[in-house]
Amino acid sequence: METTEEHSRRRHKRSNGEHYNAVSVDRLSDLPDSLLCHILSFLPTRFSVRTSILGQRWRHLWSYVTNLVFRNNSQDAINKVLYLHKHRNINTFSLTDGVGCNVNQIGTWITYAVARNVQNLDLYCCRYKIALPRCLFTCETLVDLKLDSCGVIPNGGAAGALFLPRLKKLHLIRLRYEAEESLPHLLSGCPMLEELTVCLFVSSYPRKISSPTIKRLAISLHLDDRHPALVYLKLFAFSIPYIKCGALTDLTEADIYIWDYIKNGDRFLYSRSVVEFIGGLHNVKCLRLELSHCTEVCIRSLFSSLYIALVMMVDLLYSAWRSISFRNLTELKLSSDCLFLLKFLEKADNLEILTLSQGGDAKWIQPKQVPTCLLSRLRAIKLVGVRGKEYEFAIMRYLLLNARVLERMEIIYPREKIEIMLKEISRFERGSKACKVAFISKGVRGSAKLS
Repeated sequence: METTEEHSRRRHKRSNGEHYNAVSVDRLSDLPDSLLCHILSFLPTRFSVRTSILGQRWRHLWSYVTNLVFRNNSQDAINKVLYLHKHRNINTFSLTDGVGCNVNQIGTWITYAVARNVQNLDLYCCRYKIALPRCLFTCETLVDLKLDSCGVIPNGGAAGALFLPRLKKLHLIRLRYEAEESLPHLLSGCPMLEELTVCLFVSSYPRKISSPTIKRLAISLHLDDRHPALVYLKLFAFSIPYIKCGALTDLTEADIYIWDYIKNGDRFLYSRSVVEFIGGLHNVKCLRLELSHCTEVCIRSLFSSLYIALVMMVDLLYSAWRSISFRNLTELKLSSDCLFLLKFLEKADNLEILTLSQGGDAKWIQPKQVPTCLLSRLRAIKLVGVRGKEYEFAIMRYLLLNARVLERMEIIYPREKIEIMLKEISRFERGSKACKVAFISKGVRGSAKLS
């Protein structure tokens, strides 16, 4: 039995860190200053500054961090940080709506960052009266520029007035433009630009947005020019008279959202422009297409009361696709009318993954021939927002019967529809013995293999 004296000695050793080599080690003190600064660079600046209370070594360490990130800081706090900052270069300067900051002061901070060879500049201020300094648009070190709700893009008509030789990423969100040519002039001064995001006001969008070097493009409202190097396109189209774009031969991925109800003008010509634009995406491998809010324009409203005329009109509408094949398309996320789905199945022989969300009630028209992708490629299907409509069951019945290599079908449905779904789908014949059907609802998840 251990004596009281022995027990006391063991407790004393543990308290001094001598037991089992449990010696307390300050691991941070062994790290070089450069690594500590790198760690601090991942923190908002207000938190990296607070580390100055940790000890003598930490007192000025934050001032050598090359990332300055201000989130709702006061004007005085930002000025003090910039005054005490010691590093000659700034990697990232990020400002989100400084509290009570004067618009002229914000311009001064931008000038400060440019003078410190800033590479990444991110501004969100909700102040359109900010006078963005001219030096911002001639910064030779800038690689990534994000401007959100702050200031006006100058015209820059003079040669060299807008020149960002190293800029690769440009995000322009809800900005004003001094002239219609402001954005084209800016893009022409970015010879290395690869990624562009533009969110435009309806009243002030530029007419021409074009660049031969852009590989990734996200844009709202407007697309009417050539971007031959694009590999990714994200388009939000709202209330525009037509959609048009040049050749997109290198495009591999696209997210397209079109919300349009044409009240005036030629509906057929608008619908034709939409279909031709989508046909121009025929080289993509992955496509997300949201047409649920323009299906009325594209298809149903043309001759919704005359079924025969509707079919004839659809064939005429899609005549632009007769020589087109979506041969590279392997993944499709589609929200549209049944007729759009049919056309894609007929044109995408290598489709492997299909996510379908219906845009409205429609009659399912069974194709004359089973599409090639159903016979040999399609292995995963997800049906989103199923409501138990007759045409939805018709689609599911057709896909389960003819998808010969299908491995899984997921059905996203309202919880109260489960009994109807199970009863109806259990009677459907399957073309693939390996297929599993999963019923998924918010808060409920179940899976049943149909044999």
